[in-house]
Amino acid sequence: MKKLILITILLVSLIVFSSSGQQWTWDQISKDLPEELNTPIIRALWEKAIKEGGVIFSYGMPDIWANYGGIFAEFKRLFKIEHSDIDMGSSIVLARMTEENASKNDIADLKPSLAQELAKRGLTSNYKPRLWYLIPSNQRGQADNGSVWQAGYRGTLGFIVNTTIVKKVPRRWKDLLDPQYKGLLEYLDPRATGTGVNTVEAISYAVSGDPYNYQAGIDFLKKLHDMGVVLSVEPKVEVAKFQRGETGILVNFDYNLMKWKNELGVPSEIVIPEDGTVASGGGIIMAKNAPHPNTAKLFMEFIFSKYGQSLFYEGYVTPIIPNIPVPERLKDKLLPPSAYKKVVFVNYTKDAEITPKLQEYYNKVIGGK
Repeated sequence: MKKLILITILLVSLIVFSSSGQQWTWDQISKDLPEELNTPIIRALWEKAIKEGGVIFSYGMPDIWANYGGIFAEFKRLFKIEHSDIDMGSSIVLARMTEENASKNDIADLKPSLAQELAKRGLTSNYKPRLWYLIPSNQRGQADNGSVWQAGYRGTLGFIVNTTIVKKVPRRWKDLLDPQYKGLLEYLDPRATGTGVNTVEAISYAVSGDPYNYQAGIDFLKKLHDMGVVLSVEPKVEVAKFQRGETGILVNFDYNLMKWKNELGVPSEIVIPEDGTVASGGGIIMAKNAPHPNTAKLFMEFIFSKYGQSLFYEGYVTPIIPNIPVPERLKDKLLPPSAYKKVVFVNYTKDAEITPKLQEYYNKVIGGK
């Protein structure tokens, strides 16, 4: 009788419940896992994650950015974890996680210099996924307090042009000074988003040779505003106006541009400005006081596994871990190396130093235009 009771207890202990109430066993889960994720560590994290509710909360990781829609769909398929995101720009992520003491979200995406700042404030976890040391050394770090940060992917800033309404495709930032582009340009607000800051840096590099000479970039944008070239400045990523044919030139990172070109059904062309632009990583961090800490750890192991990194390619994104092979079927859809004629990688330390001053100068010169 005692033996029967013991066996019953063991069987019950092997069954866990997802947030939908569905019962799952590790045997069911493990059969679909890539070999590198079918490990005792992953099993232990998964069992704890399901007990935490089978959900993960993120900031700044919407479906339309960097293939997060596909990535979280695969995370759910493999581990039965539901995802809930509140979309916001990098500056808002930093402010909100600081205000909340990193206790309301599990993970977040934000520009690396602000991920570094979160770590300095002790607001990121000290957890390092198994392949953390394969991330290039300038794309990861650990603050003196133990908090870590890392980039998960990288991209290059450019713009996508609706060729139905824009007859002469601009090839350089300076080409936008032509009145024919009046009311066509949309970019992200540097006061709210890391991409907006990178936009200023890219233009600054093109017009002055120094991406951190932010005044040059903002003064250039001021000219575009005064000419009426700028249609809108957005606080977070959106593509609705581009789809409707209102926005003719939309600034963003190449991975998003390639995804939109191939999926939105808008006749378009992608331009990496010939007069210069910037490349940057995208930070992915775990919150220090995550409400679902084991679920967050499971996601970090997943996204920084070789399999998880390969999923970025599905959104035309370059993984941060080197030597992840590009799927053959996607090679022809990526931009050729010749498109990247004049690109400089952002120095995160310098980026962090100038960002507050850049935002202040932008607010003074352009403000709510």
